[in-house]
Parts: sequence; C-alpha cells; structure tokens
Amino acid sequence: MPRQAHALAAAVLADARSDGDLLMQARALHLLGRAEHLDANLNAALSLARQAAHLFHVLDKPQEESMALSHAAHLATLLGRPEEAIESATLAVQLADTLPPGLHTVDAYNYLGVAATWIDADHADRILLKTIELAQRLLPPHAAARPMVNRLVNELYRLELCLQRGQAPVLRSAMWAQLEDFRQLARPPSGTGAPPPDDLCGPVMQSMLGIVSAGFQAHSGQCLKALDTALGIDTRPLPRWLHAFVHWIVARCQLAAEQWTAALTTTQRTLDIACPQGQLHFELMSRCQRMEAFRALGDADGLHAEFHAFRTCQLRQQTEVITNREQMAALHLAWREQTRALEALHTSTRALEQLTLEDPLTGLANRRHLERRLDELLRPHPEHPVTPWCLVMIDIDGFKQINDQYTHVLGDDVLRQMAHLLRGLTRPQDLAVRLAGDEFVLILHDTTEQTGVRLVDRLNGAIDLHPWSAIQPGLAVRASIGLAQAHPDDSSASLLRRSDLRMYADKTDKLARHLAQRSGAATPDR
Repeated sequence: MPRQAHALAAAVLADARSDGDLLMQARALHLLGRAEHLDANLNAALSLARQAAHLFHVLDKPQEESMALSHAAHLATLLGRPEEAIESATLAVQLADTLPPGLHTVDAYNYLGVAATWIDADHADRILLKTIELAQRLLPPHAAARPMVNRLVNELYRLELCLQRGQAPVLRSAMWAQLEDFRQLARPPSGTGAPPPDDLCGPVMQSMLGIVSAGFQAHSGQCLKALDTALGIDTRPLPRWLHAFVHWIVARCQLAAEQWTAALTTTQRTLDIACPQGQLHFELMSRCQRMEAFRALGDADGLHAEFHAFRTCQLRQQTEVITNREQMAALHLAWREQTRALEALHTSTRALEQLTLEDPLTGLANRRHLERRLDELLRPHPEHPVTPWCLVMIDIDGFKQINDQYTHVLGDDVLRQMAHLLRGLTRPQDLAVRLAGDEFVLILHDTTEQTGVRLVDRLNGAIDLHPWSAIQPGLAVRASIGLAQAHPDDSSASLLRRSDLRMYADKTDKLARHLAQRSGAATPDR
C-alpha cells in the first residue's frame, strides 16, 4: 500500500510540474511525504513535508501549510530532532490559531506536545491536555484518543527519566482520570463488535495501562501480565516507532523485575527497530537501559562498549543537528530564489493581463475589460444591495472624414485627446473604455439616468470647448452620446443596444439641426 500511494503521488507531482500547477505540486509533495513516512523513509518524508509547507506558504494557503508543518514536526520528533520539531509545530500552531478551528488545529497542538515531550515533560503535558480539550470540543469523540495516547507516552517518558535519575517513579494523580477516559475510548462501540476506530486505541495502550498503573514496579502482578501482553504486539500491523516504544517499556519492566538477560534481548530488539529509521530518542534510551543491565550483571566489557555506543549516538545526534541546520539554510536560500522567481512571474503575468485589458493607443480599458465588468455588474448578488448605474455610448461624429482629411496620425491624436477628456470627467470608481475605432463607453457607478444626463451635458460642453485646433488649425470635433440606465433584467447585449440606439438618435438629431442651419432654417431646441 505505501508503494502504491508513493507511485500515485509521484505521478500527480510529475503532472503538476509539467502543467506548472504550484498548488497541485504542493499537495502532491504533501501526499508523497505521507507515503514515504508510511514506508519508514523518515528523512525523505521530512524533506518533502518541508517543501510542501514552503509552497503552501508561497501560495498563501495557511491551513494546508499548517498541516504540512505539523507533519514535518512529527517526522522531526521521530528522528530525534526535538528543537526542529518544536520550531515547525510552533509555526503550525500560530497559523492554525489564525483560522477557524478544526482538525488542523488539533494536529498542530498535538505534535507540538509530542515534540515538547523530549525536552520538558511538564510543558508537554499542558499542551497535550489542551489538545485533548480541543479535540473533544471540535471533533468526533474518538479524535481525542491520539492526544490521550501521546499524553500517556509523555507520562511514561517522565517515569523513565525518574528512574534514570534514581528517583521514585510515581504516576501523577491527574493521569488516573486520563487512563479511565482512554479506557472508555478504547472500547469498541457498544453492540457493534467493531474494533476501536484508531489502532492506537486498542491493543497497544491497553497493554501499557497496566505498566503505567503499576508505576514500573516489578513485584506487581498487573505489570508482569501487561508485559506478557505487550510482547505479543510484534504480530500487529502497527507503525515501527510504536513497536520500538513497546519494547522500550517491556525492557523497563524486565529491568525492574531484575530479568537482566531478557532486558538485553529486548533492548537489542528496540535498537534493531529504531536505528535504521534514525529514531535517536529510542536508541539513547535503550542504550541507557543496556548499561543498567550490564552494570547489574557485572559485565564491565559490555558496560564499556555500551557507554561508547551511547556517546557515539549522542555525537551523531549533535552532528545531525548541525548538518540538518546547514541543509535548512541551503533550502531557505533556494526557496528565497524560488520566491523571487515566482514574484517576478506574477508581476509579469499581472502586466500581461493588464495589457490584454487595456487599449494600447489611449490607455483606456478595452472591449475585453468592458465585457468582464458588465458580466460582474449584471450578475445577481443577493447579498449586496442593488445600486443604480448607467452605461454611456460615445461616437465621434465624422471621424472617417477627419482621418481622410488630416491623416490617421492626426486621427490617433484626436482619439487620445478624447480619452483624456473622458478620464477628466469620470470618477475613480467609473470605467472609461475605448470600444473600437472612434467608439467609447463609460460605466457610471451609483448614477441614475437623471444624474447621468447632467454628466452627458458636461461632456458635450467639454468636447465643444476643447482646443482641437491645437492639433490642427481649423479642426473641430463633435460627438454623439447615448445614455441608458441598467435594469435588473438587462443583459450586456440589451444594455449596449439601448445605449447605442440613444446614441444614434442623438446623432440623427444633431445631423438634422446641422442641415437646418445650413439651409437657414431655425434651429430646433436641443
């Protein structure tokens, strides 16, 4: 199954990269990291989780970024890098807290608590308790089982540290209620015969309950019974880290029972599981347990060899921290360059889009921009109040004669001057458009037809008074204008047609008055 998941995620990632789909790349990287995790390739999984988190950050997807960071924190914890895990989990929590709460919130707090376990058990306990409360409030009942498990693991680790320091391992009183809550969740749903919904809720922690309750005391029959049950866990299909965890607990019970040789066998099994995956926490704890057993057996050579292995493991951990930080620095530099490239691409894309929406001659919006705006304005928006707006159609009279008499170069100057006039008469929220040739359109927001008529009068006056002769002596420019207020049942076509008809009516009226003036007749009232 992990290999199938890996192949599928890799195929999706390849397609996403081929298509340039960054969001799909990020999601495929996240899934590929999950597949590598299932296949126990923790370092590869961690690298993929980091890459996914970075891309989600670039794409401003905070929820998915939080989930990828939570996964990275979990992997860093398993690899014995608690500082890095806390760093990732803290950022995941900060992102989650800015969003509506949900599974991503619970995951972020859960893995922050897990990471803190290996540094400060008391702090981890507080975080995991909050995680349990969040899960119980936000998610189905069994969702609280995982942070409950992690809180119990944290308690077991605290008890182990007590023993290593020569202190009495006393279970904290608050954990008794936690144990009972977990027992309730670990039971199959009543009357269904079904297993618990989470594999961590059943055989593993049920086996551990007796050990925790007995406080690692070897004389407790409950502890020894739990030990026998836990040893049967090897046959169950559970994560390898969980097998290592069980053997660590079993070894602790065997040491408490003074079963020194058995403890050496069990700790070797823990090492066989933990070392190939780089789970340094389990390796270090097992080395400590082995030194304890060799000391009790009086085996100086074994104790010396184990102490050397323990120190080598510690030095390897320090080296890996340095190497990992160097790798992270290199990744951050690469990501910075990638971010710059993406920003340049976005800037170029925005500029290209602006060019596709702008008339190159006048700098006004073009027909494509007009169609987009009309589609937005005419689309029903039940959540927003309807405000009046008007569309104005403008056509330069006799523009073909201007081109024929004065050349197209001068005609272009006329179009640019007309665009300048339209900009000066409209507000920032309005839209001025060069539709085609010598045709222009205005969209006037928050404008009734009555208000729009006054603007049309001002526009006519501005065109009449404009110094067109500065372009060419003797040049005069007039325009015909049609105004239409948008109706709720309008389409783009119907509104443009109504405005266009009114513009032609204005053109016809102006032509009639012009002819009447030439014939010496009285000019009709405008």
